[in-house]
Amino acid sequence: MSVTTNRPITVFGAARKAGTYLYMPSDMPTDELPEALLQLLGELRVILEIEVSPDRQLARCTGAEVLEGISDKGYYLQIPPSEYTPNDDSH
Repeated sequence: MSVTTNRPITVFGAARKAGTYLYMPSDMPTDELPEALLQLLGELRVILEIEVSPDRQLARCTGAEVLEGISDKGYYLQIPPSEYTPNDDSH
């Protein structure tokens, strides 16, 4: 699905998962999130509020990825890159 509109987004940091960020529409209450997701992330704290457009480049993703996740699931979850990947032979 192609998302073409700008959207105000609130970015939350997860207390239980360092480096994990949850992007949600600014007008959506967190109690509408799946209970299992809330349990996994723990307390959510507002990091920032931004206007996201499909062509906006964010730190680890694009605006299009965020907007598509929100369109599909109601939120976009950004997890930190793994310190070790199966193809990494340096460990």
